[in-house]
Amino acid sequence: MRILQLVPQMNVGGVETGTLDLARGLARRGHECYVISAGGALVGELIKAGARHVTMPIHKKSIFSLALVDDVAQLIEREQIDIVHARSRVPAWIGYFAARRTGRPFVTTCHGYYSTHFLSRVMGYGKQVIAISNVIGRHMIEDFNVPPERITLIHRGVDLVRFPFIPDKYDRPPKDKLIVASVGRITSIKGFYYFISAIRLALKELPKIEAWIIGSPKKENDAHYLRLRGLVEKWNLGDKIKFLGSREDIPELVKTADLVVVASIIPEGFGRTVIEAGAVGTAVVATEVGGLREIIENNVHGLLVSPEDENSMCKAITTLLLDRKRSKKMAQELRKRTEKEFSLDLMVDKTCSVYEEVKERKRILFLKLGAVGDIILAIPSLRMIRKRFPSASITLCVDPKFLPLVMPCPYVDEVITFDRRRGKRLLRLLQLARYVRRKVFDVSIDFQNTTWTHLLAFFGNVPARYGYERHWTGFLLNRGEKSFHDKLPPVEHQFRILKRLGISDYDDRLEIWAREKDDEKVKVLLDSSWVVPGQKLVGIVLGSSRRWFTKRWPVEYFAELAKRLSSSFQMRAVLIGHVSETSLVTEFMKHFSNGVIDCVGRTSISELVSLVKRLDVLVCGDTAPLHIAAALGKPTVALFGPTDPARHAPPHLRGVCLYEKLPCAPCYKEACPTMECLKKITVDDVFKSVKNMMRRYESTTAYHTS
Repeated sequence: MRILQLVPQMNVGGVETGTLDLARGLARRGHECYVISAGGALVGELIKAGARHVTMPIHKKSIFSLALVDDVAQLIEREQIDIVHARSRVPAWIGYFAARRTGRPFVTTCHGYYSTHFLSRVMGYGKQVIAISNVIGRHMIEDFNVPPERITLIHRGVDLVRFPFIPDKYDRPPKDKLIVASVGRITSIKGFYYFISAIRLALKELPKIEAWIIGSPKKENDAHYLRLRGLVEKWNLGDKIKFLGSREDIPELVKTADLVVVASIIPEGFGRTVIEAGAVGTAVVATEVGGLREIIENNVHGLLVSPEDENSMCKAITTLLLDRKRSKKMAQELRKRTEKEFSLDLMVDKTCSVYEEVKERKRILFLKLGAVGDIILAIPSLRMIRKRFPSASITLCVDPKFLPLVMPCPYVDEVITFDRRRGKRLLRLLQLARYVRRKVFDVSIDFQNTTWTHLLAFFGNVPARYGYERHWTGFLLNRGEKSFHDKLPPVEHQFRILKRLGISDYDDRLEIWAREKDDEKVKVLLDSSWVVPGQKLVGIVLGSSRRWFTKRWPVEYFAELAKRLSSSFQMRAVLIGHVSETSLVTEFMKHFSNGVIDCVGRTSISELVSLVKRLDVLVCGDTAPLHIAAALGKPTVALFGPTDPARHAPPHLRGVCLYEKLPCAPCYKEACPTMECLKKITVDDVFKSVKNMMRRYESTTAYHTS
């Protein structure tokens, strides 16, 4: 893999050292590592480690820094970078936009407690967000709403080769000086004031102490740094407390020290100095804050003290300096823990696993709100996507009323809902878009192709948005297809979009899944109507969508058909439909009622699947039960009028589509004064087709036209 890390500068510090260590580890594993920064003292070490450094001023906290996005994107394309990994906020914004532009996975590592203003939010935009400790992980979840599944805990790691263990360190008699070291950038949050105060108190008991402050401020004239130096001079401790500045020989200094102290006064993201001390076998005193508590168990791996408490810090320092056996025992325990949990090799291995996951595991948002037939026709596309991207995380967005239909689908990992018919749709759309943003999808596939779904993918910040440019919002699909009105069978129509994702294996086989509890409810329903084993059942769908009254075959025709089937084959009619269609049942019963089983309005969507499964044959218009029957392989006679079966009949239909192609057909009109196209399909035509079904007639979809 080719990895690009972005960091403000490569000077001595925890983030910079972590960048260097990761580059070393990646190079050892044969990966190519690139680092963009504004330069710094560690650039030479970075190049020695086998990484390539590119100097750009990405450290400047200015809106004009975004002008570098073009340069970074060009580098990503030119060097064929696989992963973009940002480790600080300003570089993260630049890397985020460059990664989106080039279609590369974006990863962040969160090193500390970020303020919750907008500019910090980019640290939660990674496809995967690496937290260096549990406390930082909780911070990103609670304060930045990053979903837990997008958080990966990877503690910082120490190079055990560069920090070799000295097992007999505390077996030797103490030197003339007892060295106490504190390492870190000189800022008020590192607690150096309390460290200096604790050393002042400890010197009263142990005059042999010499304290080292290893690190430097951002600027030489930094006010806090000058106050610390003034404090040392005021207390006449210049020969006892030494400011060593930034050093590149940290391993040697930590190894030389008798004790390492971390005096931070606010929660540390982790505590790199502690594991470096643990690696070489130097005892540690640390404040009980943040990630430090994840490394040190008090009195086992070191001593923990309260922050801003120089007295307890003084006591801990003198305790370990005077008791070398105790120091040795704690140092050895810390070394064991460092080897097991905080080694560089472990950190690099876990980071590489994140890289592999974000590179291979796509997050796909599939938009198909409804209706029933359309959802069933979308199942083959879901199956083709799953086959092409077996490790992808696929989220399906549907209307909530269709949840029972899609929950058993094995090709999706998650189902989310959006109800287009309820009030305040825009507000609810924006709320759902916020959830979509949090999930950080790579791709959206819009098979609903409405203004609402176009907006959802756009506001959800999905970088690659596929679909048909059907409405005025079609321009929001940056991978849009303009040929929506081409006359193709439904699954083929969808496949035109799928081919853009590199899917080439076409498979239009329909599937649907009946639930056991629904099978049981339907059994009870039919038993209550005295259906005996072996009795033949013909399903009759009287109605249609409330928009499409033109899809309804005349009720009196259905009644005559049921009468003839009952007389010829003792076949009982099962009436199927929505609760709003009870008036059609009343009209039907006026013409024929002998043995009729009225299930209109008595089944849910999922129970309808179980009911159709029990039928011997189904007669219906271009409606949802037609697609259910096709998915179940149920013999079917489909009656088409205003719509074209060549475009809308489900694939692999086990049966026949009856269609009278008049000069005006297909009209796709929702109202018609004559309904001539359906009236020309006679009862005799349908009866003969059902009769053929009873003789186990099977074929691919056939069309009877005149």
